[in-house]
Amino acid sequence: MKKIRIYLAALLLLPGLSSCGDFLDKESYTDQDKEILKTPEGLEALLNGVYDIFQHANYYGRNLMAYEAAKGNDFFVRVSSGNNFERENRYAESTASSGAASGLWLKIYGGIRTATDVIEAIDGVQGMGEDDLHRVEGEARALRGLAYFDLMRLFAYPPRFSFPDGEEYNIGATPGAYAWGVPILEGMDMANNIFDYEVRRDSAVTVYGYIEGELLEAKRLLTGTASRQGHVNYVAVCGLLARLYLYMERWDDVVEQGEEALRAAAGTYRMIPYDTYKTSYYKPFNSENIWELVYSLSDNNGGNSLNYLVRKPTYENPGAENDGQVSQAIGYAAYGLFPATVSLLQSDPDDVRGYLVCDLGIANKDYKGYRKYVGETYHYVYNQPVIRLPEIYLTLAEAYLCKEGGSVALAEPYYNYVREARVNTTGFESSTVSGALAEVLTERRRELMLEGHNYWDYFRRGETMKRPELLENANKITIAFGYGSGKSQARMQVVYPIPLSELEANKAIRDQQNPGYETYDEVYQTNNE
Repeated sequence: MKKIRIYLAALLLLPGLSSCGDFLDKESYTDQDKEILKTPEGLEALLNGVYDIFQHANYYGRNLMAYEAAKGNDFFVRVSSGNNFERENRYAESTASSGAASGLWLKIYGGIRTATDVIEAIDGVQGMGEDDLHRVEGEARALRGLAYFDLMRLFAYPPRFSFPDGEEYNIGATPGAYAWGVPILEGMDMANNIFDYEVRRDSAVTVYGYIEGELLEAKRLLTGTASRQGHVNYVAVCGLLARLYLYMERWDDVVEQGEEALRAAAGTYRMIPYDTYKTSYYKPFNSENIWELVYSLSDNNGGNSLNYLVRKPTYENPGAENDGQVSQAIGYAAYGLFPATVSLLQSDPDDVRGYLVCDLGIANKDYKGYRKYVGETYHYVYNQPVIRLPEIYLTLAEAYLCKEGGSVALAEPYYNYVREARVNTTGFESSTVSGALAEVLTERRRELMLEGHNYWDYFRRGETMKRPELLENANKITIAFGYGSGKSQARMQVVYPIPLSELEANKAIRDQQNPGYETYDEVYQTNNE
């Protein structure tokens, strides 16, 4: 079988960051390049290169959110669209070479490599004050930590399955089968000389510990620094820590970091008022967006944007007669909302989020799209939020209900912040912890839709996810993410396989493919028959 030589190791030698200067486009740094990286301008350019990678269509620009939506129970993928995520929608990634796994793996590790380059370059920078050096390092560590967190969501199992003390680690036919994490690149020497290292997948425990360490160090370094538009900041890092601990079910730590995020956010971030939601929710740097990736007309993803995927362009004139109508026959709107999701979003006529449902304008089809991400006609998307204030509120509400001695009273104020801004009402309908928790999780689904949460909310909690309708090729799928209580083991293809290209290049992990996929030896044997 012919060796495939486009893989993680090769990517890590090629930053490929065209917007950051020619010196970053070369396979290896010249002496002149190294001198540039010793300047404040060079260091900032390299840091901007990390943000460029996060913005790419193979990462936050589309594919991360598209993967979550395809796997979840809110969106179906139209057969006729020719969309790359059709297999993911059907849970049919049968081989290590199918789906968008390779693009995500390579792009995210490219971000990790470049963030590492930033961190290791800091000691050699001349003419930059200590505060600015701390800020740059803090941002780079936060980005590196988030990149590993996203890799874990895409290619590994949540802590309740992968941690030895996890609720479902030792349940089932093969205890510990889901314990692997992803490879950790320990510095630029490893990144640039990957063939000289036995780079195996670290345990999930190790990787989550590494992520925690990166985010805590980022928090320390960013303490007291001023926020910059488009850059990760102190509040965002606290929010990301709360998100991490949510997956780890460390409820007291969720509360600590979430509360700290709100203390730091006071006076800067606030919920968009109910009466102005329609005219404000999509605008860059609105009051809810703690950290967002910045797109300009020159670097937008065009036809590869998330916006292009989920809706055709519509008029953006809230309240106007033609508001919500298809304005141009562009965009293939590959993703449509399931009818049950439309009902969820429009169940309460006072819920302003019902406005986000729009007609896809497809002949003879009453398909509905979703216009959370809108932009100018030829821009396709404004900025991409990574973390918003309502996520922190709902994360805190969940934590107060799930921690020991779960309290409806302590959770309700955070739930109310979101409900008042979106439905103009407050209060749980249920007085029990379990009932209130169900309401919080439903609210997360409404509020955070298409932001990379719903599918993983089911997964991290070990709950059963159902799709009630048959639409296009979207099979009526029930995924039982756990055991017991009527659940059965049903975890095939709930995470991506380690890409075949990586198995080709890295002998050390050929025996660490995710369950449910062909091993390297099986692929090799098939290709040579």
